[in-house]
Amino acid sequence: MGASEYVNNTQGELEINRYYSFLLVKTTVMPDGIEYYVLEDIFGNRHLMEKEPYESYGFTLGEKVEIRIDKVNCKGKVFFEPKHPRYNLGSTVKAEFIKHSIVKDKFNEDRHVLIVKDPDGNVSAIRTNNDDQRNPEFNPDFLLCLVEKISKGQLVLRLIGSE
Repeated sequence: MGASEYVNNTQGELEINRYYSFLLVKTTVMPDGIEYYVLEDIFGNRHLMEKEPYESYGFTLGEKVEIRIDKVNCKGKVFFEPKHPRYNLGSTVKAEFIKHSIVKDKFNEDRHVLIVKDPDGNVSAIRTNNDDQRNPEFNPDFLLCLVEKISKGQLVLRLIGSE
């Protein structure tokens, strides 16, 4: 594996995309005004993880939490993603349909999306799969979605059906 696939620590390496047990030591507010968890890894090194995205997870200080090393950016900042307390990648969830919308993609082109509310109450946009779903008369109560990713505590969903 290349160096970019590890977080280098004094006592060892943490592999990206693997879960490790981290101790929640305490919380602290940094000069940026954001509250962070202070995490201790399996080698005794300490790291910071934003607290706010994970408020609904019910963490308590002093407990060990399974956390995935998500990525390391070009400045060496480590991004963590704790295991979601209720959902895993590949889980199926029932999301409440809210409305149709148009958003700009990364190429600044209009994309038709469906705005939904996931079971945790978070609102997000999911891509449509076909013209029937883009039709304004497509108005189901709920959509069946696959959890494709979990990022900053939010489910990233992909449409697989409707009810």
